[in-house]
Amino acid sequence: MFLTIIQTNNLNNNIMKSIKSIQTTAKFTGYLFLFNLLIPTLGYVFIQAKLFVAGNAIQTSNNILANEKMFRFGMLSEFILSIGLILLGISLYSLLRNVNRLLARIALLLKTTEATLMAIVGLLSFLALQILIGNSPSCIDSNALAGILFNQHGTLNAIPMVFLGIEMVIFNYLLCKSQMIPRWIARFGMISFVLIFIFSICSIVAPQLASMLLTLPSFIYELVIGTWLIIKGVKINSL
Repeated sequence: MFLTIIQTNNLNNNIMKSIKSIQTTAKFTGYLFLFNLLIPTLGYVFIQAKLFVAGNAIQTSNNILANEKMFRFGMLSEFILSIGLILLGISLYSLLRNVNRLLARIALLLKTTEATLMAIVGLLSFLALQILIGNSPSCIDSNALAGILFNQHGTLNAIPMVFLGIEMVIFNYLLCKSQMIPRWIARFGMISFVLIFIFSICSIVAPQLASMLLTLPSFIYELVIGTWLIIKGVKINSL
């Protein structure tokens, strides 16, 4: 009888530790969602929108030369974002692996691929900067080459966004199936990242159809799910 009580207490303690671990992971995932939303938004508003001039590579190069420290900070934030994306993938995998381990692994692999490609795009920007500062400002050809690379930043980002669209549809499908969060959030997430996938494909094959409005639902979704996970966590009884 005494042994049974001890075993029951140990089991209850293990369950409580498991619940606490899951909720900690859920909260961390929420912070990562908001972090990965904030970094590219700030980068676009305060750096790309101010320095990149569409259709004018020379002006873009001149703007970057005049604001080199700002641009370098933007590049650093992109590399940090790549790390944040991998951490988000690992956190989501940890939450969802018991729902469907194979799909969770596939989504994690796609998330890692997305993060790697994002880092490569950042490296291309760094290479363009080295071309730019390694030559005299009067060297128009070098300025033009660097400016072209800078101005293709958004188009190049469409490639990792292909993986983003697929992987987040999978993760949200698993969230919907598990009922860890309200299903309307997970379903909205699936719709949002289908639109991201469509946006990325259009950016690659038909840029004139790539409306930024297609990315707005994903922005709202990440804001909602990040806040929800931080405040509410996940439903343990559905795990």
